[in-house]
Amino acid sequence: MMEDVLYRSSQILLAVFCFVLNHILALVYGRRGKTVPAIRNPLLMKSATKLAQEIREGKLRSEDAVQAYIDRILEVDPYINASVDRCFQDSLKQAREADAVVASGKYNYEQLAEEKPLLGVPFTAKVLLHVKGLPCSGASKLFKDQIATEDACAVALMRDAGAILIATTNSAEMGIFSETVNKVHGRTCNPYDTNRTCGGSSGGESALISAGGSSIGLGNDLLGSVRMPAHCTGIFAHKPTAGLVPNKGVFPEFPNKPLQPMNLELYKYLATGPLCRNAEDLVTVMKILSSEAALRVNFNRQVDFKKLKVRYLTNIRSPLVAPVEKEIAVALKNAATFFEKKCNTVAKEVEMPSLFDINRCTFSVFLGFINHFKNNLIIGLNVNFEFLKSLYGKSNFAFPTAAVLFLSSNPLLYREDRIAYYAKMIKGLTQEFNDILDEDTVLLLPTAPYVAPYHNGTWPFLLSCCYISIVNILGLPSTQCPMGFSEQKLPYGIQIVGSKGNDALTIACAVELEKAFGGWKPPGEL
Repeated sequence: MMEDVLYRSSQILLAVFCFVLNHILALVYGRRGKTVPAIRNPLLMKSATKLAQEIREGKLRSEDAVQAYIDRILEVDPYINASVDRCFQDSLKQAREADAVVASGKYNYEQLAEEKPLLGVPFTAKVLLHVKGLPCSGASKLFKDQIATEDACAVALMRDAGAILIATTNSAEMGIFSETVNKVHGRTCNPYDTNRTCGGSSGGESALISAGGSSIGLGNDLLGSVRMPAHCTGIFAHKPTAGLVPNKGVFPEFPNKPLQPMNLELYKYLATGPLCRNAEDLVTVMKILSSEAALRVNFNRQVDFKKLKVRYLTNIRSPLVAPVEKEIAVALKNAATFFEKKCNTVAKEVEMPSLFDINRCTFSVFLGFINHFKNNLIIGLNVNFEFLKSLYGKSNFAFPTAAVLFLSSNPLLYREDRIAYYAKMIKGLTQEFNDILDEDTVLLLPTAPYVAPYHNGTWPFLLSCCYISIVNILGLPSTQCPMGFSEQKLPYGIQIVGSKGNDALTIACAVELEKAFGGWKPPGEL
């Protein structure tokens, strides 16, 4: 009874807050924002997998591919402000070297496909991943002088596969907010409507890829930070099974300093993963990123869809969690219906009342990391004073960062004496999800219950991150798949979640949904 009263009263409060804030922001921003220009170079429409194939075959020069993406970044960045450090000259040099390797005939097509599957293909990486010789500031003024002395493991794996880094991309400051804004690199905008957020924290990566400025990229995901921006910008993203992709070399690691125990604890929930416009590229990149993992996933296996079982969750009933918008709920059921017809199965809706207190459960983990970071790495700053200064734009932090740091110790969200209680709850949820998922079962659920809000409009939806954060807490694989566009011509997607180690199945399902519903569509052509 008390839960019902709490839920209903919180929903009224949330609805009022959303109504007021949305109307204020609509007045501030006025008309619809700009859309990035249409893609004119057909080379930019090819998947990274197709680019690699044509480069190996000698049908396409890597230098032409890299130059095409450089030109596109220069064209769209004035609209979206997505790139941070550009490696254009070095990337062109590497492209010419890749072309020379192909022209030499030293390696045949099969050897290149096996040893250098992305030879000559340009890619980008979120600025929170270390790139040797480039700043690794975490998009924060506090660490602006830090320079990476080696590549993050995921970046190194991509380079070893022949891919060429052309730029790093913007992030939420220190990766701790759902919008991509900071005081070092500014704000990144949504390529479909520059008055809207691209999400966070891997928002620069998702915005640039969606705008056609990159074919594939790397981000990392702690509270949905690859899936949320991919949802807001209409592309694919994959959050891998915990431990499948190495996390070493990502913020808050620092060069020439030993790895902290807290980083190792963080890596249980943080996942480095790919973002892309074409679902087939998830397979290509995940084979590379998982190549050194102890857990083996066969991304080449043919999925027997006749065995597929589908479950779907349409709503998480929890205080201050926004109701799922009608278009997204319809898309979720459309996906379930598609698999029913394709696989001759019956999709079953599941309800999980155990998720009522999911946000305080996840915050018991994630705010613990933020409080550790605040107490041990942000030295010489009074966080409470910085929050007050941020209200006037005078803080070292952007306002969202200062607000999260200020709220991270709030007893309504985080209490150390409740950590054991929520740890027990996580064990119960683990068993509940294990009962739902097996090697032939996927769970469909919203990536987010809303489409991209106006800038500064995500505040009412902070607790709606539970749709994505639960996957991190349980270490499960999840693939974000674009499913359509709202009346405002803004994209939205759904998640496909599998059991641990079943990444190949969730990605295979995304490939099928792309065929059925069209996947990514260029912003300038809607």
